[in-house]
Amino acid sequence: VIIREEDCGTMDGTWIHEPKEKGLLPSFAVRIVGRLAAADIIDPESGEVIVSRNDMIDEQKAKDIVSTGIKSIYARSPLSCQSQNGLCRLCYGRDLSNGRLVDLSTAVGIIAAQSIGEPGTQLTLRTFHTGGVVGLDITSGLPRVEELFEARPPKAQAIISEIDGEAQIFDEGNGRRIKITSMEIFSDDYPLPEGWQIEVKSGQWVDIGSVLARPKDEKKTKTSKKEVTSQDEPVVARVSGEAVVEDGQLSIKFEETEEREYIIPAATSIRIEDGGKVKAGQQLTDGSINPHDILIVLGKEAAQRYLVDEVQKVYCSQGVHINDKHIEVIVRQMLSKVRIDSPGDYDLVTRELIDRFRYEEINAKVLSEGGEPATAHPVLMGITRASLSTDSWLAAASFQETTRVLTEAAVFGKVDRLSGLKENVIIGKLIPARCQACKEASEEAARRLEEAEEAKRLEASVGELRLSPEETSEETGNEACEEVVDEAGSEEPSV
Repeated sequence: VIIREEDCGTMDGTWIHEPKEKGLLPSFAVRIVGRLAAADIIDPESGEVIVSRNDMIDEQKAKDIVSTGIKSIYARSPLSCQSQNGLCRLCYGRDLSNGRLVDLSTAVGIIAAQSIGEPGTQLTLRTFHTGGVVGLDITSGLPRVEELFEARPPKAQAIISEIDGEAQIFDEGNGRRIKITSMEIFSDDYPLPEGWQIEVKSGQWVDIGSVLARPKDEKKTKTSKKEVTSQDEPVVARVSGEAVVEDGQLSIKFEETEEREYIIPAATSIRIEDGGKVKAGQQLTDGSINPHDILIVLGKEAAQRYLVDEVQKVYCSQGVHINDKHIEVIVRQMLSKVRIDSPGDYDLVTRELIDRFRYEEINAKVLSEGGEPATAHPVLMGITRASLSTDSWLAAASFQETTRVLTEAAVFGKVDRLSGLKENVIIGKLIPARCQACKEASEEAARRLEEAEEAKRLEASVGELRLSPEETSEETGNEACEEVVDEAGSEEPSV
């Protein structure tokens, strides 16, 4: 991952909150220093702008933010950067080696890997048992970090709620069962024109198909077989529920119930109380949450924040501090792919795994042509699998499964653009970072300057050859006068 551009232009960012668990995570001030604000940070009391959008938060500004009582800010982050082939300077923020905004072509991916790997030598390598609970292993230390970065299901996996609702706990023979019931009340409105008569009363229960209202002056004609309505058809209920009549307006209130049940082993501790309210994503039992479950229930942003916080907890427990941006660079690569649900009007395959930016580019093209866009969902991959799924087949082949990677590249006729570091090292070219990138940029700037000077010289030479009409007429007149004088002077006087 390399810093490729100045600004990706995104309006997105990530919310950074004051940690609820003091001591387990870096402080709020530490986490916001060196970032750029994604939106103006305003003092809630005075209304004064403390930090403007795209301004860096230094140590003094961080103190000012904390002193005003602000508990969360919206900041730019590598997680929300829209640069396709790397990161932009503004989303990455401060270069921790010099305290300034990061330079173009800095290899921030290697810096992130080194910053996470080097303190890893200080982490514990053991897995311990919680007191009194049989068979419950809590993974910590370096194995926990590996478990998170490889996106593996944890050994002691916790159960989380998939929906909001009320919890009920039932004791059974060999364990317990948790039932979450979600009940939502909806309203179905029926706009009525003037002159219509409501046939139901407020609070009355109505079934689907029941007549709710009909025109007052409805005229009916008798036929030999049946009665026919000559005016508009009556309004009938689309759902079953309780009728509500207010100020001549009619609506039906109805409930929708959703239930989820979870079987809990007897030795597992439950974190909620019977009859308590739970939210989607809330942990119901002890253990570690599977990040894949968070991705499904709460979405991509919640999964990203969970991974960053969990890695920080492991390092902070050993007295090691790592800046969030290093972990965010790695997590961004883990969520860089999407899996196609519906191909839409494009030549995609269902369940195909493609790059997120490629997917957005395809949908933008299809929408501009008036077609149906594809649908997809984000996929969380471990760093090993993410490395093998890269667009560069040279980089993937140098990592693992060399035979398979090279075979697939040959079969599909893949082309490697040599845009990364590993592939250039493999073939012996200079890497596109720091000095080499600066050299290429300088050569490009020099070439453009030379082209501009050449264009100016060409324009000047053309201007010398091309005379203006005024100059031409003036020169012609002067030449004519000189000819008349010469002729007059050359004539001999008559005798």
